[in-house]
Amino acid sequence: MGINSLTLTNHEIKKLKELISLKKYKEIPITNEYELLRIKDGEINLILYKTGKIVFNENPVTIKILNSIMLMESGYDYILGSDETGKGEWYGPLVVVATALTPEEIVELRMAGVKDSKTMKTPKIMELALKIMEMDFPRQNIVLKPYSYNKLYKDFKKEKKSLNDLLAWAHSRVIHELLNKIEFKRTKVFIDEFDQQKTEYRLGNYDKKRIEIIQKTGAESETPVAAASIIAKYIFETEVNNLDQEYGLNLRNSNPKDIKPEILPQVAKLHFKNVNKYL
Repeated sequence: MGINSLTLTNHEIKKLKELISLKKYKEIPITNEYELLRIKDGEINLILYKTGKIVFNENPVTIKILNSIMLMESGYDYILGSDETGKGEWYGPLVVVATALTPEEIVELRMAGVKDSKTMKTPKIMELALKIMEMDFPRQNIVLKPYSYNKLYKDFKKEKKSLNDLLAWAHSRVIHELLNKIEFKRTKVFIDEFDQQKTEYRLGNYDKKRIEIIQKTGAESETPVAAASIIAKYIFETEVNNLDQEYGLNLRNSNPKDIKPEILPQVAKLHFKNVNKYL
């Protein structure tokens, strides 16, 4: 138990305020313009910010309060999310992950600190990834190591297709494979939007009465996407460590020009301009 944080929705903030008023929890003065309220009452010690972020001390009383106000999605057996990492790095693999969470697991992961991975540093991501993977919820991934990635990218280019086509193929594949692993009457799928038309094309025909697909920018605000992103980053960092060890490199602090040309296809994405000119 320690200090934790999560982001509440506007409706959850309203419910928290109502609960504080009903239970007459002791409010103390805020300390800056960014805070909305502070509660310090016995074991309860929390700060709510105007952004919706709440920082709290983990203890049974506080956890019970937060569980009582957090919204749980209804009408779906699972909610899926997919995300990728590695497309912006010249080195290492492309990793695409999809997760399938029940409404109860979404609340559990929010309480565990799962949120947009862009707000966390790598050591925290690695620590949190191990924690959430222990829950063993259904998930699916594709890891395209540099050699395989380069071959696939070349095949797509021959067909006059782009990186977005490759991404759409990878996202649709992990989503379809994950849907085939779970039993559901109705499910919702969130995808971090990058090219709506290409993704729709790759997803193909699906039962729209049972499966709702939502492509949106900033989809990491959705817990299943955030969980997928955290796991994807964990796999990416682990794979880069393996490449470093295998080839005696430090890819994160290297320049493509410092790597032997015959090794580049094994560790780098060859279509990157800073890589291609040294082949």
